[in-house]
Amino acid sequence: MSLSQEAINEFKDIYKKEYDKELSDAEASEAAHNLFNFTKTIWDIAEHQARLKHRIKKEPDGFPVDGHYSCIVCCISINPETGWYDRWYQKCKPCKNAVRDKTIPTFVCEHRDSYYSMWHLKDKFGIKTPTAKKLIKEGKLKARVILTEDGKPHDYIFLKKENPDLIDPDRHTPARKSYDRHRDKMSKIWAREETKKVKAEFRKKISR
Repeated sequence: MSLSQEAINEFKDIYKKEYDKELSDAEASEAAHNLFNFTKTIWDIAEHQARLKHRIKKEPDGFPVDGHYSCIVCCISINPETGWYDRWYQKCKPCKNAVRDKTIPTFVCEHRDSYYSMWHLKDKFGIKTPTAKKLIKEGKLKARVILTEDGKPHDYIFLKKENPDLIDPDRHTPARKSYDRHRDKMSKIWAREETKKVKAEFRKKISR
């Protein structure tokens, strides 16, 4: 979709006000179109999520995913044959069963930072899989083990609240705290502007 010159000029004004920098027509056009396409993608995703939630009301037990996704828990690739969607989002079948039988709590599906996976242990703490399994046996680490249908381990979930000795070394450095503050500030500014633009574009569409 091509934006009108009026919309591009409006983008230039917003950019000048926010960053005190003047954009050329070409720069403003490219940036405005990129932003619009990004916003449209977000809008399409939101519409898709709304349709899924509406379907969940009719099919509360869930249904096969309608495309290719990543499991919200273990992150493996899933498709209509291997994945399932319910009120706790898209999951592979082992993770779906683990949520339903309460092997893992439902908040794992909503809060990615509430737990560590096995690869997190290696990446953040230098704990390799064999060492992690040894620590589990010794009771020094507590794991929620997600099993396959034949009873073999599919994945290991380490809830942060059950493993207080695992402290993310990156979360408490001054640099990380500064980064988080800046990220939150910019996210709020971006969200405000995006909300205004989405509403404006939506009004234009429905008025045609």
